[in-house]
Amino acid sequence: MNIYIPKINFVTQNKRELFILTRPFWTDSGWSNSSQERAKWAISEKYSYVDSVSEAEVYFMPIAINKYTEVELQSINTLCEENKIKAYGYISGDFGENLGNYDNIFFFRMGGFKSQLGTNNKGFPVSLSDHFERIYEKIEIELAKKKELPVIGFCGHADLGWLKRSKEIIKMVKENGRRFFNNPFRKDYEPFFASAYHRAKLLELFVKSDKVKTNFIYRKHYRAGAQTETERTKTTLEYYDNIKNSEYVLCVRGAGNFSVRLYETLLMGRIPIFINSDCLLPFEDKINWKQHVVWIEWKDRKKSAKIVVDFHQQLSPEDFAQLQLNNRKLWKETLSVNGMLEMISNDI
Repeated sequence: MNIYIPKINFVTQNKRELFILTRPFWTDSGWSNSSQERAKWAISEKYSYVDSVSEAEVYFMPIAINKYTEVELQSINTLCEENKIKAYGYISGDFGENLGNYDNIFFFRMGGFKSQLGTNNKGFPVSLSDHFERIYEKIEIELAKKKELPVIGFCGHADLGWLKRSKEIIKMVKENGRRFFNNPFRKDYEPFFASAYHRAKLLELFVKSDKVKTNFIYRKHYRAGAQTETERTKTTLEYYDNIKNSEYVLCVRGAGNFSVRLYETLLMGRIPIFINSDCLLPFEDKINWKQHVVWIEWKDRKKSAKIVVDFHQQLSPEDFAQLQLNNRKLWKETLSVNGMLEMISNDI
């Protein structure tokens, strides 16, 4: 697959802010087919950068789509139409603003509400390095053995206090105010959602159940308020140990309508308890997500403990082990950079 990426200012651009699928072709002097970068990202030789759009099979937008003007987006749309190709880019940030529809541009995004977005919006996984291999210095995951009672894990920000709840709501009021002044007749306003509060309420449901075991670490602040590198290393290890030492992990949206923890749980080969709040998941036309998670609709969240228990009881020990392997494989082979390139290649 020949990939065209327009030139940018490589001196001033922070490469960590680029569309993740362009990163394997980045060098300090420009886009290229560097064998060193390919090896770092484990990219197949079948994917190549070309410097002419006329030779391309696909156009990658390196900068976040929400940083382009409408005129610039329309120009890219026209260019792709003329060359009979499609453009792919990503929308950065937590919130799920609808940036319109273009016939030849696909928007990859983590946030947003599936029912509000057009078909040119596609779910995108959170970009993660392989923390399992990095932290534990192993390649093969350690499988959890099925126990009589499911072990539910969670390490993160969960708080029933009104102060934190008010701060999160004020943040959304400001975002909706910005959207109102841009276009008061729009339909994509953010619903008020205090993520730390709702997580705490969901965790309560499991604590009250005598049919599950809980492995919860409550944080009052993001990453436990870690400030130094030593503190960050410590809290990161605690976070991934919590996943490793659990069987199921509660995954519910944060400030944006997506869960980073969903992908971290898959990475670790554990089973996400996915609370669906009208989320847009990656490659939904190719991945049967309900085969990888305990799927719970938001309206059914108060029955979460029973749903998990029923799911657990229906699995044989062999199926329980295989699900862990399948989840690790899904993250490593499909939600990796090379896997996502493969998905796009199949589409075109």
